[in-house]
Amino acid sequence: MDLLQDPRYKDKPVYLFFEKYILNVIGCLAADKQDILKNINLQEIFNTRSTNWQDVVCEVLHLSSTIDIAIMYQWHLYLEKMQDTAEEVDAVKFSKQFVDDYFSEDSDIDIWTDESLMQAKKYIQENQLLQKA
Repeated sequence: MDLLQDPRYKDKPVYLFFEKYILNVIGCLAADKQDILKNINLQEIFNTRSTNWQDVVCEVLHLSSTIDIAIMYQWHLYLEKMQDTAEEVDAVKFSKQFVDDYFSEDSDIDIWTDESLMQAKKYIQENQLLQKA
């Protein structure tokens, strides 16, 4: 089945690319998928000024400059939850849930105060260090 015919993406194909963007940010986008995305002319498809696929997604969705922090923060919270519940980590499931949560009416995923942004950055950094250890 063509992914863009999937009811999830049919009316909002950019959601598929946002999910790939999320997978890329968390380091779970396979190299072959990255190559495919680099070769798709999303600039033409979405009529943007941006040319690289990540920037096109950000432009089309009007994502903030802190979206990567929001993604990584939520990812580490998710990893912590999976560890606590002994459930299997599923990056694709995470990316879909992130998109759903991000576009929910009452979403505050990428809304920060100076303090909460600083705390999120610290949390991400600490968790990345723990994963490397």
